[in-house]
Amino acid sequence: MMKILVVDDEAETREILKVFLESEGYNVSLLEKGENVIKTIASEIFSLVLLDIRLPDVDGIELLKKIQKIDAELPIMMITGYKDAEKVIEAFREGARDCILKPFNFEYMKTKIVSEARKLS
Repeated sequence: MMKILVVDDEAETREILKVFLESEGYNVSLLEKGENVIKTIASEIFSLVLLDIRLPDVDGIELLKKIQKIDAELPIMMITGYKDAEKVIEAFREGARDCILKPFNFEYMKTKIVSEARKLS
């Protein structure tokens, strides 16, 4: 079963994504803060990370870079409620596979997750 890590500081967003992703058959782990992400990624294997660009304790782009140092093949899709073109462009430059805007278009998200998530045996 594919496992997705969702990192977002908003409880409502985490729960919406958990319900949606689990209904699509994914195993979902949730984190509220960036401080636990590196430890979690180092100890568990994920198919995909959905990572908020703006977290209260760490910049999402900086966290993206750190994750890639641990696992360069792990697909990361950024999520944001801000229409900040500079941050989105920076995320793509740093290796993000996509940037999903809030409120979510679930059909688009489903298509992107299926195409981006790595298959784990």
